Amino acid sequence: MTGVSLDLRTQSYGSPQQPQNGSLPTQNGFTARKPSRMSLNGSREKDIFLPFLRRYLSRKKIVMMILVSFALMAFLSGFFTVNREDAPESTIFNHFSDAYNTSFQFSRTVHSEKDDNSNIQGTLSVCEENPPTRHTSSALHSTGSVASHSNYCQNFAFPPPPPGDRRRPGPRPCPVCYLPVEEAMASMPSATSASPVLQHLSYFHEETSTKTEPHEGSDFGGYPSIKQRNESFDIKESMTVHCGFVKGCRPGYKTGFDIDVSDLVELEQYNDIIVASAIFGNYDVIQQPTKISEAASKNIPFYMFIDKETEAYMRNSSALDYRMKVGLWRIIVVHNIPYSDARRNGKVPKLLLHRLFPNVRYSIWIDGKLQLVVDPYQLLERFLWRHNATFAISKHYRRFDVFEEAEANKAAGKYDNASIDYQINFYRSEGLTHYSEAKLPIISDVPEGCVIIREHIPITNLFTCLWFNEVDRFTSRDQLSFSTVRDKIMSRVDWNINMFMDCERRNFVIQAYHRDLLEHMPPPSPVTKLVKRARVNVPVTVSTPVRGNGSNAKSLVKKSAVKRKGERRSRSRRHVKNPGNRDNMVI
Repeated sequence: MTGVSLDLRTQSYGSPQQPQNGSLPTQNGFTARKPSRMSLNGSREKDIFLPFLRRYLSRKKIVMMILVSFALMAFLSGFFTVNREDAPESTIFNHFSDAYNTSFQFSRTVHSEKDDNSNIQGTLSVCEENPPTRHTSSALHSTGSVASHSNYCQNFAFPPPPPGDRRRPGPRPCPVCYLPVEEAMASMPSATSASPVLQHLSYFHEETSTKTEPHEGSDFGGYPSIKQRNESFDIKESMTVHCGFVKGCRPGYKTGFDIDVSDLVELEQYNDIIVASAIFGNYDVIQQPTKISEAASKNIPFYMFIDKETEAYMRNSSALDYRMKVGLWRIIVVHNIPYSDARRNGKVPKLLLHRLFPNVRYSIWIDGKLQLVVDPYQLLERFLWRHNATFAISKHYRRFDVFEEAEANKAAGKYDNASIDYQINFYRSEGLTHYSEAKLPIISDVPEGCVIIREHIPITNLFTCLWFNEVDRFTSRDQLSFSTVRDKIMSRVDWNINMFMDCERRNFVIQAYHRDLLEHMPPPSPVTKLVKRARVNVPVTVSTPVRGNGSNAKSLVKKSAVKRKGERRSRSRRHVKNPGNRDNMVI
């Protein structure tokens, strides 16, 4: 039996090849080749591929391309090396932080709920509150000042005041010049504002607090003594003060004013800007913001703090969905509220947002009865960034003097008269005087405190802490204690508050009535008007909508029964003694 080499090509592939150099004839007429030293996917592929390489690799163009490629790689390597050396250390840290946060969020989705809760509990076991972590990851920051955008509003001027004999006296909104949203976003400062004198602020933590003096506050506030209160106004580089949440591991966790752990994790996330509000005791009707830009809806969270009573009402009315959201508002339910007075409970998030949101740069607070109708970026640019301010609040539209404000509160039954008198007499003994022009450039001692716009830096955090301590010690009427805290701080450090006009505030928020007033309001009274219809006057009943309730209800017009066809019109002319006044008669 004759064997055939595997390297032989049979007749099925064509006619037998003639013997050539290096080939061996066989007995069967086949041509056998010498075994190849290199195997390149078979001998046929080698015969085609090697001549191809020899033909093209010999060209100078290929050599030049290789050299250019090496040069380009060397250039890019040097470029990235220089950039890495020039990059600030904070930027490298931020990239690492972003990567860590991303991996943390991913791990929370893949781990079980039990493991997740155990990790959160481990985080909350650290009772020492760390200072807020500042990031510069936002692409909206501008390295320049806002002066480049000042031309947009430099020619803006307030219109003249309305005449004194106007039929509709009272507070009204006035025009305000806002930058376009894109320019306002670009005006956000790239660096945190400097805090005068005070650089490090920490807070008292006491598991047990004892009341030793009258009018000392509450268990939630820690019962600071008069001596501790006075020392808190002695501003130093590093300070420790009472600021609510004195018990428990951290604000919102076993301190009174408790928040679910899952919500606490969300509140700890970094945000450039937040908008916050609160409704306690089912006291107000939640108002949805309008005219909010797409960028603000995406980047700025809206938080609404409510208690169990308000939550029950929202669930019964199907206003609260499974995501714990009502429109733009993310609902945060508070347990174990520290006070029996719903208005005093509302002062906790209002004045202590920096404790509930330790990693937030700017915040806008609006009372629960208000509807926001201007974009948050525009508000911050108009009232903070344009003035290089860190705290902004509107002044009262009518009253400038604390003593007058106290009398107005007593007349309106806002609080117990004896408690108001005690607070005012205490401030008078400390040197509080009536407001006068001698206090200029301070334009008022009484704020309209339903809106607060601020940057979270140590000095503004101290101000709101000490303001809250006054509210906790005395009455919940924060307008009475505002000027005392402000003046004591301003007398020690170079810091000021931007107090803008109340009509400007009314430009960006619409004020509604409280729920109890809305429910007890009588139905709108019918108003009779005259409508001329074919020379016959028909009474028309007009239902006037309630102003200020935040709704867009239109006037309801109910016409009385119209005379049927065929009914004699002479009937409407009966008992008319003076035909000349027929068109002015009402049947």
